[in-house]
Amino acid sequence: MYMDQLKNIGKYFILGINLVVLILLIISAYSDRVSSEKSVFFSYMGMIFPFIFIACLTLTVIWLAFRQWKYALILAVGIIVCWGAASTYFPVHVKTKELPQDCIKLLTYNVMKFEHEKAHKKNNPNRILQYIIDSKADVVCLQEYAFIESGERLKDQDIKNALKGYRYSRTLKLSNGYGNEFFGLAIYSKFPILSFKEIPFESHYNGSFIAELDIKGKRTTLINNHLESNKLSLDERTEYYDLTKEFDSDKLEVVTSRVTKRLTPAFKIRAKQADIVSKYIKENENPYIIVCGDFNDTPISYSRHQIKGDLKDAFVSTGSGLGISYNRHRFLFRIDYIFHSKNIKAYNCSVDNSIKNSDHYPVSTYLEFK
Repeated sequence: MYMDQLKNIGKYFILGINLVVLILLIISAYSDRVSSEKSVFFSYMGMIFPFIFIACLTLTVIWLAFRQWKYALILAVGIIVCWGAASTYFPVHVKTKELPQDCIKLLTYNVMKFEHEKAHKKNNPNRILQYIIDSKADVVCLQEYAFIESGERLKDQDIKNALKGYRYSRTLKLSNGYGNEFFGLAIYSKFPILSFKEIPFESHYNGSFIAELDIKGKRTTLINNHLESNKLSLDERTEYYDLTKEFDSDKLEVVTSRVTKRLTPAFKIRAKQADIVSKYIKENENPYIIVCGDFNDTPISYSRHQIKGDLKDAFVSTGSGLGISYNRHRFLFRIDYIFHSKNIKAYNCSVDNSIKNSDHYPVSTYLEFK
């Protein structure tokens, strides 16, 4: 009798674990539907989605191995329900070998002030500028675009001279950095820029602009974004990095507290910014639209979900893997995106981790206008 009771308790305990994992999986997978202004709990759940999904997969395999079909079935249902979120986080596609001849290449890149305005010289080129030149992209959208007005470091004319292959360019000044430094966003294009204006929202160092381009006769709206940064200090990033290298339970609470104090207000600010950008997208009257940039948020986040709306994500539809685009302090997330309207077809969207001169990797894709 006593043993039967223990078995029943054990069964209910295991069932409870399965149900908790299932509920957490569903909450995290659909957390991007809830604005961070209403609840940041869902924002954090979106961040940990891949870990919950892996836990669910692992438990499913274990129950299948032990032929515990009902437990495996419970979790399998959750995996199916959340498959859209999983494929958003980790798509798998084969590269297209032969691209249509009329494709254009688009590059979005947070250039981290061009390595803090490192000069570009023939015998000692600025690696980031040289990468942009070598990419042969037709349209280049840049975040953390910066130069100085005078001195030995990179100046506006230096950038324009280096990128002379781009006949059209516009810059959006967001703030003054230290001294005579210019800081903002930019677009360099081989196609005419018909109009250009800022999307106004409150932020000192972050912003968005909306431009109209004539791309081979196709009137196209392009929105370049740099949404609110998480503002983690170097010390806080270092503490987090050290914790990932060598786990220390005593430091965990301190690091978690410091990081969440930065992340929580940033989540809320980005939610407001995303709502504003989304409004501009919905009001767009041009037949074609491209939205890109540094969102500072993960694939399962309100800001990404709100801005994407009915657009297609080039990496989700043509890329492969996690597509991690931030490369410092083991914050292993994809936070840079390229979206486009459904009458544009993307090919071979990729994150290039071969260049580490910025804290972001460049993201590029080929686009065919239908």
